[in-house]
Amino acid sequence: MKFPSDIRLNQADRKQQLLQWFYEKHHENRKYDEAKDDNKKLNFYQEYLENNKCSIDLGIDLGCRAGALTKHLKPYGNWVGTDIDSCAIKLAEENGIPCIQSDISIALDFKDDVFDAVLLTEVLEHLPYPMITIKEVHRILKKNEKSVFMGSVPIDYHFHRRFAVFRGKRLTMDPTHLHSFSYKELKIMLEHFFHHVSFKPMRGTKTRHAWLPWDHFVRDIAWIAGSPKKKVGDLKIEVIE
Repeated sequence: MKFPSDIRLNQADRKQQLLQWFYEKHHENRKYDEAKDDNKKLNFYQEYLENNKCSIDLGIDLGCRAGALTKHLKPYGNWVGTDIDSCAIKLAEENGIPCIQSDISIALDFKDDVFDAVLLTEVLEHLPYPMITIKEVHRILKKNEKSVFMGSVPIDYHFHRRFAVFRGKRLTMDPTHLHSFSYKELKIMLEHFFHHVSFKPMRGTKTRHAWLPWDHFVRDIAWIAGSPKKKVGDLKIEVIE
C-alpha cells in the first residue's frame, strides 16, 4: 500500500498562518508599543553605538512589533524590520520602519553578510531553537568588528523563579515562551559566535546591587554582541543546571 497522496493538505504557508493567528490572539489585548525597560535598553545600545562609532548602512529588527526601539536607532543608520504579525508591521511602518511579514521561528530568509546590525529584543524566548536563531543572526551579519547583535530576553532561572517551581508553579506563565534561559546558557551561546559580549541587567535585584551573581539575581537581561567571528566550530549546549 502506498501513502494516500490525496489526504495531504499541501498548503505551503499554513505554518505562518497559524503562527500569525496565535500571536495576534495573544496580543490583541496588549499595546503594540508596550515593551519592558525600553529606555534602559535604548540607553545601553545607544552608548555602545556612539562609543564604537558604529555606522549602520543596514540594520534589521527581527520581531520588530511596532518599532518602538528601532525608531530611536534611526539616527545611527538605516533600519528595516520583520514580524509575523501584520498589525505590528503596519504600526512599525507608521514609525518609519520599512517591514516585511515573515516567520523567523527557525530560518531567516536573508542572504549572508548583508546587515551591519541585528536587533532581537524580547523575541528569542518565543522561538523554539535559540541556537539556530543565533547561528542565523551570525550568518546574516557582516563579518567585521563594527557589526553588532543587540537583544534582550527574560531570565527564568533566577532565585525567585526557582523557588516558585519548588512550590509547584510553572517556570513561566506566558504561553508564547518556548524557551527558558539561564544567564550561563545565553553567555555560552553568544560568546561562541562573537568576540565581544557584554550584558546589562534590566530587572532583578542585581540592578540595585551590582555585586550579586548574574545566575540568580537577574530577571531580564540585555546584551550587545559585537565583532562576529569569521569562523566558528560546533557547540554543545550544556544542560541547564
